[in-house]
Amino acid sequence: MGYATLWGDMMLKERLIELRKRSGLTQANLAKHLQITRQAYSCYESGRREMDFASLCSIADFYNVPTDYLLGREAAVPVTVAADEIAFIDKYRLLDGRGKSTVKATLESELAYAIKTEAVKK
Repeated sequence: MGYATLWGDMMLKERLIELRKRSGLTQANLAKHLQITRQAYSCYESGRREMDFASLCSIADFYNVPTDYLLGREAAVPVTVAADEIAFIDKYRLLDGRGKSTVKATLESELAYAIKTEAVKK
C-alpha cells in the first residue's frame, strides 16, 4: 500500500468522524441513511473496512461535500448553498429596511427557541 493510499485512508476516517460529530449524529444515524449496519459504518470510521464508491458518494451527498474533501484532496469544507437558500437570499435582498429588520428579528427569535429546546446546538 502506497503513501498516498495510507494518507487518503487516514483522512477519510478523520473526515467521517469530524462531519458526523459536527452534525450531532450517531454512527447509527449514518448507518441507517446508508442502509448498512452500525457495525459496518463503525468499520469505515476505524479504517477496518474499505468503503465502496456508492457509499462514499452517498456520504458526500448526505453532508453536501465533495468526495475530494472526504478523501483529503481538499483542505477545507467548501461552503455550499442550497437552491432554496439562494432563493431566500434573493427575496431578502428585495426587502426594504423594515422588512429586513423583521426577518432578522424572526430568525433570531426562532434560533433562540431552537437552542432553548435543544433542536440545534450553539
